[in-house]
Amino acid sequence: MKRLFPSLVAVIFLSTGCFLFGGGGGSQPAPHDEETTSVKAPGEISELAKLIDAGNDYLIAGDLRNATREYERAQEIAPDDPFVNNNLGLVYMEKELFSLAVSYFERAIEVLPYYYKAHNNLGNAYHELGYRDLAEEAYEEALKVKPDYTLAHWNLALLLEKTGDTLDAIRHWQRYISLSAGEGDIAFARSRIAALRDGTSTAPEEVEAISEEEAEHFVE
Repeated sequence: MKRLFPSLVAVIFLSTGCFLFGGGGGSQPAPHDEETTSVKAPGEISELAKLIDAGNDYLIAGDLRNATREYERAQEIAPDDPFVNNNLGLVYMEKELFSLAVSYFERAIEVLPYYYKAHNNLGNAYHELGYRDLAEEAYEEALKVKPDYTLAHWNLALLLEKTGDTLDAIRHWQRYISLSAGEGDIAFARSRIAALRDGTSTAPEEVEAISEEEAEHFVE
């Protein structure tokens, strides 16, 4: 599978202000863009941060077993924390346990409905499972929350090519280009538009949908 951006293990989501699939490009978030929403005693917050830090370190090292263990321990402290659930979903995406990843992304969204990155990641999981209608719905939900979210435009354009929705695919590729400000793979997006317009396009099956965690070098 062709990845156009760094792999997940290079850019992990640190939900406690320590942490990036879900498309490609877009502005880089600040290192501590996301904070945990759990309200805990100071000692518990410290323990939660340590567990997530450890999980991130293991994930960067490619040690999925220990990353899972640390994130699950974090979830024991904060079972409803949307960012912890999103992290677990990302681990299971790496393990190619996509149905399990879906359950964690859905939980993150249930707790934090405007968590557009989790919507995007959910779309990726559905895409991997072959549920294209559900994937399209998830990407569109991400864009409802954040219309300028380049990653969702990228992922949705790829998906729409595969479903034969040429005009909408072109529209999302164009939107991706206009929003990327030179930071994404604009050349690839332009090549897709050209292929779609001249009728020579074949769905780019070798190109993966990606999450923000894969597209960015910075942690959130």
